[in-house]
Amino acid sequence: MESKKDNKIIIVPILIVLVFIFSIIGYRQVSGNEFSWPGVIYATLSYFTLENMKPEEATNNIYLLIAKYLAAAILGLGIYNLMYKYISRQFIRFKIKFGYNNHVIVFSTKLIGVNFLSDLLENNYKVILIEDPSEDPYFEKIEKDGVIIFKETEHNAKLFDTLMVNHASSCIVAYADDSRNIELSLKLIRYLRDSEFKHTVRILTHIEENNNLEVIKDYIDVSNADAKFDLEIFNIHSSAAKKIYDHFPPHNYFNFDPSEHNNAIAVIGYNQVAEDFIIENLILSHYKDCKNIKIYLVDKEADNILHDFMYKYPFCKEFIDIIAVKLLNNKFFANFNLSKELIEKLSKVKSVYFFGDSGSELMNMAARFRQFLSGQSMNYLQTPIVICYPEDISIMKLLDLERESSETLSNTFKNQLNINFVNMISDTCTSRRLLEESEYIDLLSRIINYYYSIKYEFEWVLKEKWQVTDAYPLIASIEKKWQDLSDKSAALSEKDIEQLVLQSIADFTKKSVDTLKPSFSIKKWWDQLSYHKKSANRYAARHLAVKINIMKNIGCYPLTHENILNSFHIIAPIEHKRWSAEKMTLNYRYGILPEDRKAKNIAKEILKIHDQLIPYNKLDDQNKEKDLNIFLLMPLLSALKVEIKK
Repeated sequence: MESKKDNKIIIVPILIVLVFIFSIIGYRQVSGNEFSWPGVIYATLSYFTLENMKPEEATNNIYLLIAKYLAAAILGLGIYNLMYKYISRQFIRFKIKFGYNNHVIVFSTKLIGVNFLSDLLENNYKVILIEDPSEDPYFEKIEKDGVIIFKETEHNAKLFDTLMVNHASSCIVAYADDSRNIELSLKLIRYLRDSEFKHTVRILTHIEENNNLEVIKDYIDVSNADAKFDLEIFNIHSSAAKKIYDHFPPHNYFNFDPSEHNNAIAVIGYNQVAEDFIIENLILSHYKDCKNIKIYLVDKEADNILHDFMYKYPFCKEFIDIIAVKLLNNKFFANFNLSKELIEKLSKVKSVYFFGDSGSELMNMAARFRQFLSGQSMNYLQTPIVICYPEDISIMKLLDLERESSETLSNTFKNQLNINFVNMISDTCTSRRLLEESEYIDLLSRIINYYYSIKYEFEWVLKEKWQVTDAYPLIASIEKKWQDLSDKSAALSEKDIEQLVLQSIADFTKKSVDTLKPSFSIKKWWDQLSYHKKSANRYAARHLAVKINIMKNIGCYPLTHENILNSFHIIAPIEHKRWSAEKMTLNYRYGILPEDRKAKNIAKEILKIHDQLIPYNKLDDQNKEKDLNIFLLMPLLSALKVEIKK
């Protein structure tokens, strides 16, 4: 289907040709033997400047009259287009300036897909897209649906002013080139730092290359603390891995009865998403008795893959047990591995995760693996299978042609074979996943950080800046109020918690809440964190679901202060192991920290040295208590509700 722009491109040359044809015919009739090609061409070109024509020429020759009218029409069309573009641009600027706030700005859909924009609109977000000049027919559709589109290659302050970047809720930077994404993110950060508007904008920047990811995560700490922006690095592969872990976590299928010895999962096939999924388990899959989760890695190159994984993560054996299973064929036929004992153990895994680059191959392998299970157990449908489906969805569309939505292939696989699909892009790059679930995790993360700040840093700030010599009673009273707060309300907001803290400090110091807020607000203590510390709090927040599962399985439910304290000796070591795995994955290593405050900060924040990366039983009492604190905070975290601004 041709666009309106395509039609204009075709019509205008035709009209110009017609002007010349009618003009030539007319001048032949008027000039007779005096007809001159150069003179006719010059005269015809002058039509486009609206040069006056004698009335007798108009009445004596209809062809010249038609030629002049057509030329005038073309000139008018050009003027209209120029005026229309100018007026349209001004109208769009006016519309954004006075009608847009907490909007979402998307820089390119090359990686996250154009369906993301439709999803944003369906969920009532105001959306602006900045894309390279392109004739993608989809842009015309989404523009009609309500997306404002700027086709720009140059990103500068003038464009950011037009986009009202400092009033946006989120900027998503997702060009296919890492260097371009990094450069644009730096421009956004500089612009926001210079902005006078006091508002935090989330910058979600896509980084593809692993080395770039490592360097940015390690050294962005030095300059990331700021109140005007919150930079978060994301990656399609790691996003898909997190989606799979959060929605199909191993603990959902494990049996934590003491007699159970087969709590294991299988990862079949290997790519970057599979590697990131194993890392998710390394950081988050820590359960009762601190036993390592067991992962069967099934692939035709399983031994080499395991060797490479151990090379990249040499500490992983402390936290997970990976068993390589060499796959001799993709049909799981006969002895696909030489060890029959290993085959038997593989048949008893509690969940299976398939990864690869061909959707049709993954579907075939999942069905064949289900056949393999049927030969090993009567309950062969009980084990859930999750397929990380690449975005080659054309075959799925073909197979679903003319099927009812309830009868689609994915629903058939799910309902009849217990095989679930997670599309690598379209299920992870959504408003719910990238914005809403992410904002909920950030809400939990901010409260976790605030709690630890109150408990371990407020006393020092009160002493140094507010001359409060003994703040311990105040800190203890705030902690007690936090424990009681979740019992008084079905749903708590971030403002409720902050107000409680500020009012408590105000009552104690006899200062006003407004005076104290710049020093003791939740935002203040979150904004000053480095990238690594924010990541650490986010992992602690995502582990909340695992912690709830742990508490239920050890009989510590409902989550009361008394129940949690009674389970201290069981749950605190679990959290310390999880924290240690997270720190080592984020490139921290054990080392003795210097006494000097500045040198200590350099060692921890830049060199990534930490003195608490030791077994739990070697911690002092104060640091053992830190591992319990997160559990004591769980009732309050469970009561929190996030408010998404659109």
